[in-house]
Amino acid sequence: MNNKISNFYNYTIIGAGASGLWMAYSLYKQGLLNNKSLIIVEEDAKKFNDRTWCYWAKEELRPHDLASKTWAYSSNSHNYSKKGSIFPYTYYHIRSQDFYQKMKLELTKCSNITWLFSSFQSHQTSNHVVVNTSDASWHSERLFLSALSNKEEIFSTKTLKTYLNNYSNQHILLWQSFVGWRIKTEKPVFNPSKITMMDFNIEQNGQTQFIYELPFSETEALIEMTRFGVNKLSVTEAESILKKYVDEKNSTYQIEETEIGVIPMTTHFDSKRKALPPNEQVIYLGTIAGALKPTTGYGFKKMAKYTQDLAVALKNNSPLPTHFRPWRFRMYDTLLLQIIATNGDRGKEIFEALFKSQPTPKILKFLDEESDIYGEISIFSKLPISLFLKSLVKYIFK
Repeated sequence: MNNKISNFYNYTIIGAGASGLWMAYSLYKQGLLNNKSLIIVEEDAKKFNDRTWCYWAKEELRPHDLASKTWAYSSNSHNYSKKGSIFPYTYYHIRSQDFYQKMKLELTKCSNITWLFSSFQSHQTSNHVVVNTSDASWHSERLFLSALSNKEEIFSTKTLKTYLNNYSNQHILLWQSFVGWRIKTEKPVFNPSKITMMDFNIEQNGQTQFIYELPFSETEALIEMTRFGVNKLSVTEAESILKKYVDEKNSTYQIEETEIGVIPMTTHFDSKRKALPPNEQVIYLGTIAGALKPTTGYGFKKMAKYTQDLAVALKNNSPLPTHFRPWRFRMYDTLLLQIIATNGDRGKEIFEALFKSQPTPKILKFLDEESDIYGEISIFSKLPISLFLKSLVKYIFK
């Protein structure tokens, strides 16, 4: 990597979070940086362990050894829930600090990458893209945007709507808000071989709320309080429920790290474009490009695959992929979001019915949008059908 700023770069990436680093890594691995230059613009020069990423997959993402812990079994706390192996999947946990360090270490192998720690301001398109930051300006063949400038409103920017070909004013917006504690207990109280994806045996308070438990050893775990809803979870409210939950483990404990975050659960970023022309100059990445599934917030694996597919298409000068999804999965997401928005206290009923009636691997396949219509009918037939029929009517007339 070099640090001298020039007047031209073949590629520019705005944002060095998950999607930005995956894009840089994919350009590098596909050989696109052998004779071409890349500049990565990052506002935060001192990224730390600011979040956790998880994904499930049949094979580990490359580069390998990103995950700090993996699990092959799940256990949801309802007495009647399905328990056991999640084969053919494995569940992976990645600390963001580890990801940043390992990906940047990989990128040091390429001498054609420049880093600029600055604030992105704007861009203009002509023969080349003109990129403006608070410290410098340059021309670029391609601009990859995983973040907008501070002056652009993420939900209403016209250029983003044009890019996604998504002009609807009927979008629904909820929030997945969470507060997590990484704790260490004095006594062994965890089963390190099993994750708990959704434990609804906590106060719901008219919302859809659950505990997410990732045990790293018999005495260490990430315990996360999560809310799906219109109103964001306050830290005070979350910590009250977390304390009650952890106290039931009957062991003294220490809080080693705290994780706080909010993820949009929305159809605002659904891409209605199936592909982009090979000469597209500005390409969006990450959340604003539709990488996150609206009803779960998972997107790490999708970002990795998308940037790899994108780099391959660039290499072959072929039409560029988008995060376009089949209409039925977009509809399923909208139906559930509508139910939670108007009947927040019914989310527990829906998710418990899902885990009660279906083996976890089938649920994971459905959430990966790799299921077929027959499997989806089987899933919905076991859920509170009246809620979904009402939501479907609303969806149709909307």
